[in-house]
Amino acid sequence: MSAPKPAPNAPSPPPKPPRPSAEQLGSRVPSLGYRIVIAALRLVVTFVLLIALPVAALTYVHSRGIPIPVSVGAVTAWGAVLLALGTARYVLRPTVAYGPLCIAVAAVALAYLYYLITLSPYQFVIPGGSASVAAGYVLLLEILMVVPAFDLIAGVLTTVEDVAHPKERLPFDYPA
Repeated sequence: MSAPKPAPNAPSPPPKPPRPSAEQLGSRVPSLGYRIVIAALRLVVTFVLLIALPVAALTYVHSRGIPIPVSVGAVTAWGAVLLALGTARYVLRPTVAYGPLCIAVAAVALAYLYYLITLSPYQFVIPGGSASVAAGYVLLLEILMVVPAFDLIAGVLTTVEDVAHPKERLPFDYPA
């Protein structure tokens, strides 16, 4: 059985408009200096969230005689690596290095969260007593690992896209 033929007087469907190319859409990529300034401002906020607040909280807890589950040096080192990679990722966003940097940031974040998982559960013994309190935070960290996992996938897809179609994403990241 064959498909029905359209009536001889039936209008043909209108042609689909061609997909605009990256050159037709145009992009307005900010200058390197502007991207560095914005990255520096983001760096300050991220420094407070990833290093300053956690180190201050751990130092406060440790000064009260409570043993801390993770060292201040480890928090500072992991935070510094994440800060450096995140800043480089923002500055290099209009280049082909953006995808691999997304992968690197996500991989380091996953490794950091996994490192914290290995320290769970945290056992706190009350000073001068025989009672102890245990706190497990594995489920929370596993849920948090979803975000860098998606970031890792996005980095791989961005890298593949940049290799297959260079500069195609620029009009969408930086519209004119």
